Amino acid sequence: MSELRSRAIGELEPSIAIVGSGPAGCYTAQMLRKRWAAAQIVVFERLPVPYGLLRYGVSPDHQGTKAVARQFDRLFTDGGVQFVGNVEVGKHLSIEQLQDAFDVVVVAAGLGADRPLPGVDGDGVYGAGQIMRWFNSHPDELFFAPHFGETTTIVGNGNVAVDVLRLLAKHRDSFAGSDLDPRRVEKQPSRIHVVGRSAASAAKFDSVMIRELADIDDAVFDVDAVDEFGHEDKKVRAKIEALLDLTGRTAPPSPRVHVSFHFGWTPESIESTPAGRLLRLVDTESQQTERVIETDSIVTAVGFGHGLRHEVDRTRLESDVSDLDSGLLDSGLYCSGWFRRGPTGGIPANRLDAKMVCARIVEDVERGTIIPAKKGLSALGADLHPDTVDFDGWRRIDAVEASRTEHGRCRTKVSDFVTMLDLARTFADERMTPTHAENPTADAVGHKEEK
Repeated sequence: MSELRSRAIGELEPSIAIVGSGPAGCYTAQMLRKRWAAAQIVVFERLPVPYGLLRYGVSPDHQGTKAVARQFDRLFTDGGVQFVGNVEVGKHLSIEQLQDAFDVVVVAAGLGADRPLPGVDGDGVYGAGQIMRWFNSHPDELFFAPHFGETTTIVGNGNVAVDVLRLLAKHRDSFAGSDLDPRRVEKQPSRIHVVGRSAASAAKFDSVMIRELADIDDAVFDVDAVDEFGHEDKKVRAKIEALLDLTGRTAPPSPRVHVSFHFGWTPESIESTPAGRLLRLVDTESQQTERVIETDSIVTAVGFGHGLRHEVDRTRLESDVSDLDSGLLDSGLYCSGWFRRGPTGGIPANRLDAKMVCARIVEDVERGTIIPAKKGLSALGADLHPDTVDFDGWRRIDAVEASRTEHGRCRTKVSDFVTMLDLARTFADERMTPTHAENPTADAVGHKEEK
């Protein structure tokens, strides 16, 4: 639907800009579209491809979770919502420029930076967020090359820690149906330690995540302590039972990988030696007992900080009328998802967040706090650079990825900006060149030459 037709049908419907096309941004667009069928809604994304956390944060072997992208596809193909990719707000456009052009601006952007672990840093120490982006072929991690070695230690006991564990422990031939680039699992550790500062009963992972590990039939699992008695909470009991079932099963005769869970230990320091690294732990409760794990690498999965990559700073947008509990930053300016509440919660939490923020936006428009009058996208004019990517451009990238089904993959992602942009510019009736369409390794080569 054209902008002019849209505004003619609904004179009182606002023009809306959403920054970020992850679940929070897409759910926000979806809910506002249900309320205002003729409003102009434009979603801006710094990458040439949509869906953010859904594409690059969800584990590549959890395709059922990623399937929610199909309903977002319909939003852009049939719902009249516009996608404008390869536009970084804060660099190509400012928030102020968006506010001048649109009646409503919603910032729903940003990946949290990995929270540092005091005393544990340096070479061979990787944040789980970066590791998951690397497993998902995020273009930001094109030149990131983690070396796990024979022994890896994962610090943390949440779902992200278990995601990393599963991706490192599964046999490389067990990723059929996923979108994991086969090159990501060419070298896997044979020994994995998982260290959590809390007791097993207080671990943050879900029992279903532990049950999923039981599908790795050539791995052996053990645990050094499980506080298994006296828990009335059903979820706690389910976690304990899942751990006991996993670690109590009959070990395979020749295990490929050995996984040990260590609960109740806090990492204190790391020491590099000629033979590798020594991770020193202290008993979380007593702070007296010490133990040492010899390891080649460490993955810290201890949560995300409030620092956001490549995006605007929320604190600079807050005003004397801000009400973060409802998503209000300033008049006509709102925030949703991690940008609003910090890097906690997954896709369901972002959906609830979007619902709450949309309710505030609708309320502000209905009571006249916001009076629709701005032209929207056309008002940006020359402020919008010419190399933007629309949804058709993304679908051309998507088609090439979906054609790469080697090793039983459902797709193999394009992993660099340059190739993405080249594919997005290719007309639908024009054949892809062999370099881009047939050779997955061309991604990195093209990007490196551009750099």
